[in-house]
Amino acid sequence: MDWIKKNYDRCALIVFALVLVASLGMVFVKIGALPEALSDVKKDVPKGTKVTEADTGFVDQIKEAISNPPVWKVNHPGSLFVSHRYLVINGKLQDPLEGGAMLHAPVPNQWLTDNNLDLLNPDVLNEDPDGDGFTVLDEFLGDSDPNDKASRPSYSTKLRLKRYVRKPFRLKFAAYDGDSFQINTLDIRQPSQFLKLGADVEGTKFKVLKFEKKVVVDENEMEKDISELTVQNKETGEDVVLIYNKVVDSPDSYALFNFLWDNSEFYVKKDQTFALKPEPKNLYKLIDITDEQAVITNLESGNRIVVPALKK
Repeated sequence: MDWIKKNYDRCALIVFALVLVASLGMVFVKIGALPEALSDVKKDVPKGTKVTEADTGFVDQIKEAISNPPVWKVNHPGSLFVSHRYLVINGKLQDPLEGGAMLHAPVPNQWLTDNNLDLLNPDVLNEDPDGDGFTVLDEFLGDSDPNDKASRPSYSTKLRLKRYVRKPFRLKFAAYDGDSFQINTLDIRQPSQFLKLGADVEGTKFKVLKFEKKVVVDENEMEKDISELTVQNKETGEDVVLIYNKVVDSPDSYALFNFLWDNSEFYVKKDQTFALKPEPKNLYKLIDITDEQAVITNLESGNRIVVPALKK
């Protein structure tokens, strides 16, 4: 032991040498076994035409992900980094698109926003974004696109009744008994006339043409007499239908129309046909006039159109 302590470095060198010799021995053993380990590698690979199909599922998943990238979904139109718009209405913070809210009645805020119109513009309903002569309000009421010039309401929506021009002559079918009919000429000072079919209405250019008995049941389930007596203008051949107990104006009455599309004015006689400038082939017929409105018919479609009075 004393020798080992005195010759420590030599002992360590001897131990290291023994470990090195043992390691070299293991290496030579491994080298000797190498030919046998490589024997399978040297074997001939069997030839064939069948190739194992590669699993491309992962590649397909990658292609699908590239073709359909993730989309940020929000419950309102706008940017990921921009908040949904809110307005202070009556001192309260409110969503202007909630619950059919309207800053510009009768047009909903949602409709204005969907059509890229400025919700905060106080005059937005009177603007004409596509320059077709129809305002935003006209486009909304006509169910058309305010940003597309090819999409517009009917030109008849721009028609207004400026004045009802009466020709002083009124008839009233006041009563009937069998084949005799009472007619009052309200603008001619003369007694009531009791006439039969084919007789002339004295003091006028009309004659009694035909009678049709008509009765309707009103909302109270009461019968109402709406019988019709037709008189004919002997000069023009035009027929005028008199309703029982109702005053009828002369068919020579006129409507003075204001066409807002180009701000023009023109007269139309009752029962006369007419056209509007942008569509000369589309004909209308004036069938009724009052101080509050006129009623016209589109002769192509047969639709009745109420023309409101021009606001003063």
